[in-house]
Amino acid sequence: MPVSIVTTLYKSAPYLDEFIARSCALMDDGDDLILVDDGSPDNSLAVARKYAANDPRIVVVELSRNFGHHKAILVGLDQARHERVFLIDSDLEEAPELLTEFSSIMDASNVDVIFGIHDQSQGSMLRRVTSKTFWRVFNWASGSETPLDICSVRLMNRRYVDALLSLSESNVFLGGMFHWVGFKQIAVPVQRQIKRSKSTYSVPARAALAVRSIVSFSTAPLKIMFWLGATISVFSYLLAIYYVILKVLNPSIQLGFTTLIISIWFLSGVIIACLGVIGIYLAYVYTETKHRPRAVIREIFRAEKR
Repeated sequence: MPVSIVTTLYKSAPYLDEFIARSCALMDDGDDLILVDDGSPDNSLAVARKYAANDPRIVVVELSRNFGHHKAILVGLDQARHERVFLIDSDLEEAPELLTEFSSIMDASNVDVIFGIHDQSQGSMLRRVTSKTFWRVFNWASGSETPLDICSVRLMNRRYVDALLSLSESNVFLGGMFHWVGFKQIAVPVQRQIKRSKSTYSVPARAALAVRSIVSFSTAPLKIMFWLGATISVFSYLLAIYYVILKVLNPSIQLGFTTLIISIWFLSGVIIACLGVIGIYLAYVYTETKHRPRAVIREIFRAEKR
């Protein structure tokens, strides 16, 4: 069955020659390889266009600037036209040859998606701990059951891809969207080979992604704010009654200026934090109401068939 292989390019030049060679070796004449350049600062675009000039199966989509990994993936999925779509990162952390394994599983079973999961035995201790913590917090906050340690590599059929592309939000978190869409999905353990010495996701980028994931799929922070405010109010009321009784029973007692200052600082911090959470939700609502496209395509390059 014809398949579209979709990947994104961002600082991918060191891996691109091998990735394209291994991907093309898996492709038939009717297949295509879609490379989405997400404003890569290296020469990834030039390398991709060189291969596309000699192989009409290769399509290069150049975005007008860097829009982010998840938005670039959706652009690539939108360009895919075949019944099956194979999504994989171009950094070779997962092998392109997984397409053969995933296709065999899909042929033998009535499922819509085969996706990869890997253990976190590689990478730094901080990354492993934060990754597992994030997915547990996300599942708790969103009420979903997204599998832990999912990776980008997945084989999808057309009806699943169309359903995924029908989600119109601008604040994209694919980890949640992949699961939210539903359909029949199977997880397959895959071997992960870390090729990059340093991830293209910086600590601030990971933090921003975590915030976006929670805000996009959960109202739990707003509910927590309500219950926190209610708890503080009840506690303050009971504490006030306690001090009144204490003062009546012992008029000479000095309650202290320090207690008052600490209380003011504590409540001020809670109020500011709650306003910040509300501000984040308002910012996301503001972004969605503008209805801007997720990304802007500068050019699509594909060689003419000979």
